[in-house]
Amino acid sequence: MAGYDTAGTVQSVGPGALSEFGENPNFWIRYLSPSPAADVVNGSASGAVNECIGVWNYSTSHTLGIISAPTQSHLSSSSAQGVADAQQYMASLAYIYTNVSSLQYPTNNTLWCWLDQEASTSLSSGYWTGWATHIYNYAAQTYSALYCDPDAAPPNCTVIDNYNGTTSICNAVWSSEPEYTSSCSGGLASPPAWAAESCSSVPTRLWQYDEQGVCGYSADVDLNVGAPGYNYASYCFYLSAKP
Repeated sequence: MAGYDTAGTVQSVGPGALSEFGENPNFWIRYLSPSPAADVVNGSASGAVNECIGVWNYSTSHTLGIISAPTQSHLSSSSAQGVADAQQYMASLAYIYTNVSSLQYPTNNTLWCWLDQEASTSLSSGYWTGWATHIYNYAAQTYSALYCDPDAAPPNCTVIDNYNGTTSICNAVWSSEPEYTSSCSGGLASPPAWAAESCSSVPTRLWQYDEQGVCGYSADVDLNVGAPGYNYASYCFYLSAKP
């Protein structure tokens, strides 16, 4: 089952995406601080509520995944910087969880908290250790995970593959590659056969198979699908009622 990530707000992007693709996604993935994009909080408690109303109105499972995109140069820096960015991320998470009364942790108690590493960015062991350990220690339900291009030259897999069995474990990869222009016509309803890039030790659980800029979609959304046997919506926040 496929869903969207967007740098816009669901309230503003959802209607156009529904018009373009003819159906609502299974899930939405949105940014929390730190991030250069519009985040779920959107500056206020009412902004967080309104964004979750958008998730309710424009998704089939009423689920919200989360990602943080710190300044990319941070990712090659220190453990202390990793902790600082993770603290800001979890503070933003706590804010929406507190202010949207119907927002619930997944029933499997596993919320994947994505860190955005772009293809040209290096990831240091120190940063990852600080960031992931803070996510691990924040709550029983928060699990560190990495959005990346597994086959890109800058380190990503070589870093996260080293931490299995530790508090710095990476629990899942969301692969940004490959993107097939031939799959664009399939849209939301017919994602391509699973072909996501992967790391050697950390499983790829989500694949961004179509990017808005590559496919020329009018709606500001990228398209994603969970790995075979994995319903990504089960690893997201869910809304028990319309906010």
